[in-house]
Amino acid sequence: MDGGDWVAAGAAVVAVIALVFTALQARSAKIQAQAARDQVEIGKRQAEMQEQLNRDQQQPYVWVDYRVDPVSYWLVDLVIKNEGPTTARNVRITFDPMVGRAKNLSDMDLAGLPGFVDGFSAIPPGREMRWSLGSHTDLYDQRVLTRHKVRISFDGPFGPVEPYAYTLAYDDMKFAALRDPGHIGQVAKELKEIKRYVEKGVQAVRDLSPDEE
Repeated sequence: MDGGDWVAAGAAVVAVIALVFTALQARSAKIQAQAARDQVEIGKRQAEMQEQLNRDQQQPYVWVDYRVDPVSYWLVDLVIKNEGPTTARNVRITFDPMVGRAKNLSDMDLAGLPGFVDGFSAIPPGREMRWSLGSHTDLYDQRVLTRHKVRISFDGPFGPVEPYAYTLAYDDMKFAALRDPGHIGQVAKELKEIKRYVEKGVQAVRDLSPDEE
């Protein structure tokens, strides 16, 4: 090879190296561009998740359940409550089959009440509504309650909330312990009894004391 051939060969090698370098740069730029797009997509998803989380935290949370009456502690109530931070509007609660009451309360059919017929216009945060169904012994003996599918739908601050459903099975509570935790009515009753005994004691002491001259 003469000098011209070496120059041409060197130029070709340089051109190949430049081409490889350019390809590597293009590939690197492509990877960086894709990484940037991925970061934008991740940021977008995080923003959407945060927005959804904020929306969920502002939604009402309406539930229905059986609860023991806190005063008598032998009656069973059907309870509806909104545990969420905002008002639930246009609340629809349906049962399949409808929840009934013990025979001594059967003339007050729940199915005919306005809230269960036309829906509840609004349930503000913390509101709890109760309907006595009867004593727990009557409900078991008369087999008033079986398995009732509950479906709940309502509107929140951002519009309609997706309805949800679950099954209330009263038999799940069979043989469950019923312990009276005490309430203010019992405290007042006990205080009256204590006052009565104290007054009797004071009167007995006065009866034993000599008459004042």
